[in-house]
Amino acid sequence: MKAFIIALYAIFLMAMISGLVVAYRSSEGLVETDYYLKQNSWFQAKTEERRLGLDIERPASLRKGENDLTFVLTGHGEPLRNAGVKLFMGNVSTSDLDVTCAMRETSPGTYQARITVPSKGKWLVRIDISINKLKTSRSWFYDIN
Repeated sequence: MKAFIIALYAIFLMAMISGLVVAYRSSEGLVETDYYLKQNSWFQAKTEERRLGLDIERPASLRKGENDLTFVLTGHGEPLRNAGVKLFMGNVSTSDLDVTCAMRETSPGTYQARITVPSKGKWLVRIDISINKLKTSRSWFYDIN
């Protein structure tokens, strides 16, 4: 019985050491570096969004091929003018098709970009907005059939 307990303890110890070695060698980014600083800036951005009354009208759908994407940005019902707006679009299953481009303001508060969706699937669309003290992002998923 004593030999069995010693063997069981040795197996447990080996499993723990193996688990620690694997965890140390293959860190998959499960813990964000500078987590506190990044989250603090996220909360500041959300506070600034509420102060501005930021509202975003986005395209209802996308299709395979060329798309003219139009986003309407308003703050307390007024057009959000002269903002720096960048568009990111990427397929969820691969990063090979990721595209980033600057959006241009076609009329007060209306930002537009032409982008090509090369294939079907689930796509992430994100816009990065910077104006005055505000630097924020909004994301949406679209299913392309």
